[in-house]
Amino acid sequence: MMHAPWCVLPVAAMLAGCTSNPDLSIYVMAATTSISNAPRATPGNVAVKLLPVILPDYLDTTDLVTRIGQHGILASRTARWGERLSKGVTRSLAADLGYRLQANVITDGSGETPSVQIEVTVGAFDVTSASSVLTATWTVVRQGDSRPTVIRQGKFTTSVAQPGGDLAVVAAMAETVDELSNGIAATALADEVGTVHLESHPNGR
Repeated sequence: MMHAPWCVLPVAAMLAGCTSNPDLSIYVMAATTSISNAPRATPGNVAVKLLPVILPDYLDTTDLVTRIGQHGILASRTARWGERLSKGVTRSLAADLGYRLQANVITDGSGETPSVQIEVTVGAFDVTSASSVLTATWTVVRQGDSRPTVIRQGKFTTSVAQPGGDLAVVAAMAETVDELSNGIAATALADEVGTVHLESHPNGR
């Protein structure tokens, strides 16, 4: 009986901590165009296969992660993604590429046989209170085409609107993915081949 208070106090402290937690906001990766507005399959339309985007394991989570220094990462206590980030980036890219290429973009095993297949690997997606920086490699394979496979690399940077916060970080990340989709679309529409490095900067410079 003498030890009972020691069992009660930690529980009370834990409950008090729970009541002081801020509300949790849930976000999804936005696209410049909605899926409903993206081109739909019609006879003669180009079909594009977008493979699931590959992200580093530490990013492929529902946590909204920001970079702290050179080696640290921090998961937000007030915001989360509504889906794993790889799924959100894939969905956003599919909508943006469908709009830019005026094509039916397939992200699963269904649908018609694609004439173009795109594979995207994200090397880093580092977000701080000031900027969102994404580096990626993408491969474009034209099915039944004599032109060889095209491989390109890019680094895309977007400023986080101040005074910052979770919503500003999410918006900057979505804009950075939009910059990536613009680079991929340019590759898919180009006739040139080989390995090329692209880079974007905040404010379009």
